[in-house]
Amino acid sequence: MIPKRLISLVLCLLISLSTFGCQELMVDLFSDHRSAYEIDAPVPEAHVSEDDDSPVPEEEDSQQSKGDKEHISDDTAIHDPRKHDLPKPYVLDMSSAEKFIADLESTYNVELLDRRNYLSGSDGDMMMRELDNAFSLFSPRFIRALVMEYEKYDSAFIIVINGPSATEYGMTEWDGDLTITLNYDRNYKESGVTAAVLAHELAHAVHFIIEEYIGVMQSKLDMLSLCGEYRYVQDDYDDLWDPDVHGFVFAYSYGMYDYYEDIATIIELLVDKPEDMFERFIDDQHEPLYRKALYIRDLMYYYISDACFAIFTPLYDSEVYDDLTAA
Repeated sequence: MIPKRLISLVLCLLISLSTFGCQELMVDLFSDHRSAYEIDAPVPEAHVSEDDDSPVPEEEDSQQSKGDKEHISDDTAIHDPRKHDLPKPYVLDMSSAEKFIADLESTYNVELLDRRNYLSGSDGDMMMRELDNAFSLFSPRFIRALVMEYEKYDSAFIIVINGPSATEYGMTEWDGDLTITLNYDRNYKESGVTAAVLAHELAHAVHFIIEEYIGVMQSKLDMLSLCGEYRYVQDDYDDLWDPDVHGFVFAYSYGMYDYYEDIATIIELLVDKPEDMFERFIDDQHEPLYRKALYIRDLMYYYISDACFAIFTPLYDSEVYDDLTAA
């Protein structure tokens, strides 16, 4: 969930470019350390339920689910999708709201409910472009794999475009079905029908599934270990936020609320402000934030699919930058 008081608090950071080397995150996945930080990032453990005998769904495009770990080598190294040609992002049919909704369902297996016909209104074209942008960065294959995870729990995957809200841009709930609510407002700065908000809420949907494998406590402890000396502060994040201190560890102030929002805010900014995230990743002071992004990426690759690598372009670009500056 994204509360509306965040807009005025988005990152106030002084970025200085510097080089860095690769680092450890999972079972010696990376061999070098960029700075003096000595945070041992937790290793995702594959969890297989002993009483889960459900078959692994198969598709022609060979999407990866938790039961299909061919992208994990014997030593648990994560498959590097950069070794493959980057596919062109899929663009949904935006010629009309009806065709957009139908294409979204057929391409991503996601049901979109727009009962007030906001997509047919004056801001409809802009909203469809925003939603398409977020979905394309996650990719059809990744989203279909995520939807299939919820199908194992007999849960539909639904996005609802709702009316204005005075308190939040969006919300994700898993109560029977997985429902992401995006709150539309004619004032664009107050609207939740944006790529950033959708990415944030999709991150929650991803996190819920991952916790079904590693457990709530493990998920929380993993993120706390990556925070180092800092802790989550719930509603006090507004009062305690200092960008010159906490900005090296958290994406922005709301990430200090709890570990759910810590993960979601990182994914949000990877989609909404990729250039800023790249600059932060190549700054040694942002080592904790960099390690969190690595850990989140590896969780998503391992437990759902490695087809969402476009989201992590700033992370990969920072590694390329390091290679170039080290040469």
